[in-house]
Amino acid sequence: MMRTAALVLLLLCSAAPRADASVFTRAEMDEISCSALKLQLFYYYLAPDREQKILDYNFKCRGRDMNLKMPQWMIDSVGVMATKPAWRDPEEGEISEAALWQASVSILYEFMEISRKTFPPDQGGASIAPALLVKEYSDMRIRFQMSLDRLYRARLNDSMDGRGRGILATFSLILKEMESIADAISSSDSKAYAEAVTASAVLAQDAFFQVFEPPRKYEAPRQASRAQELAAVAATVIGVILVFAAVRLFFMLNEKETEKMTADYMGRVNKWTDDFSRQFMTVKVHYMVFIPAGFFALLGLLTFNLLMFFMLSAFGMYIGMKMPGMVLRSLKQSRGKKIDTQLMDGLILLSNCLRSGLDVVQGFEMVSKDLMPPIADEFGLVIKNYQLGMPFERALGVMEERVESKMLSYMIRAIVLQRQMGGNLTKVFERIVVDIREESKLEEKTKAMTAQQKIQSIVVGIMPWIMVGVMFMFQPDTMIKFYGSPLGMFVFVGCAIWIAIGMKVVSSLGKIRV
Repeated sequence: MMRTAALVLLLLCSAAPRADASVFTRAEMDEISCSALKLQLFYYYLAPDREQKILDYNFKCRGRDMNLKMPQWMIDSVGVMATKPAWRDPEEGEISEAALWQASVSILYEFMEISRKTFPPDQGGASIAPALLVKEYSDMRIRFQMSLDRLYRARLNDSMDGRGRGILATFSLILKEMESIADAISSSDSKAYAEAVTASAVLAQDAFFQVFEPPRKYEAPRQASRAQELAAVAATVIGVILVFAAVRLFFMLNEKETEKMTADYMGRVNKWTDDFSRQFMTVKVHYMVFIPAGFFALLGLLTFNLLMFFMLSAFGMYIGMKMPGMVLRSLKQSRGKKIDTQLMDGLILLSNCLRSGLDVVQGFEMVSKDLMPPIADEFGLVIKNYQLGMPFERALGVMEERVESKMLSYMIRAIVLQRQMGGNLTKVFERIVVDIREESKLEEKTKAMTAQQKIQSIVVGIMPWIMVGVMFMFQPDTMIKFYGSPLGMFVFVGCAIWIAIGMKVVSSLGKIRV
């Protein structure tokens, strides 16, 4: 019976999968073995009752002789760390700061030793396949995660004389590599397994060598002196004055070009003023041009940066020259929509006038008296132009140029054709009323369907600026310094352009022409 059991056990052992010799290269095995030695040394560094030879330790790593002397700061601090309670466990009681670090280091050492079991026997291993160690790796990862959680919750970022934060960050990277090991074993990917174990070994050595390096402490940025700040402000002001003087001199030396530019600008202003008056509005176009220009120029002055001042001033002038046209387009569209909502009532009133024996001109006069602006103003202006001697068809054409309304254009063309060729204008008006009703329903449905795209375009445009504003609130000095530099200005302009493009693209996705 015993012989049979031994034979079965021998067969099982021989049938068990063994690690392929190519799982780790020779260099990777040396890296893992070296990491295990250093982790063991790290563990003893944290022990107050260490042996004397640990202070000046000689060992072989990657085939080379190495000598490491325990850092003096650690010799002085470990005693305090070993007596300082940092965590209280319900089962283990109070745990010292040094013991918390030792727990994580010892788990990493066990992890390296388990990985070494996959080595060939001539390299100190047992040729065990990684798939047979999946439970050990899983337990090791859970234990290491718990120990790391203790270190974080004990707030040991400033432990080890300020080196704790860096070591904890390295330990977190090792934990991610442990998760990669589990994925590699489950997918039978020996290459990914070897890479993850080797990466863990390299990171463990990095954590160990951080005790030999000076701590990474926060260094406040150097503050400029009061004299330097005043000198910078004075230089900026002088630069702005010189720029204005240079611009003034340029215009004086190029008087003809200046007069031409002035005449062109005045022509534009007169045209814009006339267009606004056609919309029954009296607007000081000069203010509309110079207010954005002045605002952005003032904003540029507040940055105390000459290049930023030029860029913002140029941007303000561009916005100022575009502002009247944009406002006019917006007013015409808004006025056209209002007239569209009133046009159905106006057409019904015109139809009733025609049925009662009145002509179209008298019907227009009735609409101008009985309905509310803006349609009353437009129809009244047509009557005034007609009374002043303008042909009725021409007066209608002027109104069509003045108002952006597709249905109004249909009405005007129907009236012009009827006056030229004859026809039943009442039925045409009734048909236009039906079309207006159907189009209104379709537009409302379209608005409901495209509301999400419109909101998204608004969010795309607003959110980046909100985030910039929040960053300015929390780090004003850093943000001003960055956006005051040439790189920051380039980033600002580039982001503004791409945000505008994004808004345009997203909004265009929701535009459906009815």
